[in-house]
Amino acid sequence: MDFPRRHFLRLTAAALAVPVSGIAMAQTPVAPQGIELDKVTWVQSADGSGREFATLAGDRGKAGLYIQLVRWPPNTINKAHSHPDDRYAIVLSGVFYHGYGDTFDAGKLERRPTGSFFTEPARVRHFGITRDEGTILYFVGTGPSTNDDLEK
Repeated sequence: MDFPRRHFLRLTAAALAVPVSGIAMAQTPVAPQGIELDKVTWVQSADGSGREFATLAGDRGKAGLYIQLVRWPPNTINKAHSHPDDRYAIVLSGVFYHGYGDTFDAGKLERRPTGSFFTEPARVRHFGITRDEGTILYFVGTGPSTNDDLEK
């Protein structure tokens, strides 16, 4: 799951250039910072899925822009759900299989290899899986955000 740092920096810049609806541009000024992907602090998901999260900017639970990495282990399923905010995502490493629909449907999965860009529009139900390899996804959104309407 190696991903060259130069690609990470380019994708970070590209994702930040994506217009994110509802962001007030008068937020707290951004301080200069940088971190290498292998030095990011990961936090285990409370849902027992094995996924890990790393927040690079903002706070998903508060108003304003957030940038979050999600590391998925191999063979992980996240059933249909939605979010109140528009999300923009890039696959940083591995292959992610992603689909849209009210319930998980393997026939609707689209293969998204490293470098792929996709969106998760507000209140549109979607789902995803990993197969033999894990993946790292890079998300940009506007908080406060939650995982809503989870499929049972």
